[in-house]
Amino acid sequence: MNSKPSGMPFETLLKKQLKTNEVKLHFDQVQFYLQVARIISELRAKAELSQAELAKRADVSQPMIARLEKGDHRRTPTFDTIYRILKALGYCMTISIKPERGVA
Repeated sequence: MNSKPSGMPFETLLKKQLKTNEVKLHFDQVQFYLQVARIISELRAKAELSQAELAKRADVSQPMIARLEKGDHRRTPTFDTIYRILKALGYCMTISIKPERGVA
């Protein structure tokens, strides 16, 4: 039995849902936290530090590092926390703001 699943392809459904402001905002927020997570995780790996070592250097808890690296958006870190973590890794934080595509 080799039948194709019926219904709408995921990409089509996602495109349709992202036209809704509430869904788009949530999607963009999750993307932002995942981007921060990837950056912190990659920099920590590059520095060859464990989560516990980084936490100690940044004066935060190891679970905070773990949540941050998972992109857990339910308990978001403050800019101060992110700044301290980046500083402990030998980096500084700058903020860049640009208009979204399609927004005048």
